[in-house]
Amino acid sequence: MNSKSIALIASFAAIAIGLNIVKIPPIYLPAVAYSPCEIPVIIALLLFGFKIGVLVEILHVAGQLLFFPVGPAGFAVYPMGMVAVLLMFVGVHLASRFLTRKAGSGTVLNEKKTIVYLTAFATAIRGVVMPLVDYGLLYHVLLPLFLRTNIPEVFIAGLLPGFVLYNVTVALYTMPIAYFIATKVSSYLKTQTRFLKQI
Repeated sequence: MNSKSIALIASFAAIAIGLNIVKIPPIYLPAVAYSPCEIPVIIALLLFGFKIGVLVEILHVAGQLLFFPVGPAGFAVYPMGMVAVLLMFVGVHLASRFLTRKAGSGTVLNEKKTIVYLTAFATAIRGVVMPLVDYGLLYHVLLPLFLRTNIPEVFIAGLLPGFVLYNVTVALYTMPIAYFIATKVSSYLKTQTRFLKQI
């Protein structure tokens, strides 16, 4: 890995870590908050590809644990944030392949359609899979392990609609903002991008 890649990873990770200061708690789900901290990670993915995107998110999680500790629960919750981001990566990848296929068949794709497809795929993957991960892994395995207490099943089941709504809404605002910024940065720097060049 060259020095430019290291600098990019460090820069995007630092921005993501810094944005953890901004937190807006939703009224429907306790112990979580909306934050723009995932946006720089998705921008890094769109501009520089999967490898740099993943490394940015790993550093972001490490920074959360270091600078925004929330006790033992942080060791369960923050890595789950990384799983959510990786699910969005999968959605972006699938949307990119779908759009490339459509473009290859002669379909004209404008920027609005591109962002709709990227957002739809990322939202669908995260909105379907992440609530199941939260339900099965986070609340039944990791939190009981780190907090040394069992969480009542009725309580967890009651949170399921909130899990879905939270994950869907995070993807709905993260993808369009990240795409808009990534396209502007790519145009300004006049650089080829890993995902955007395919679409």
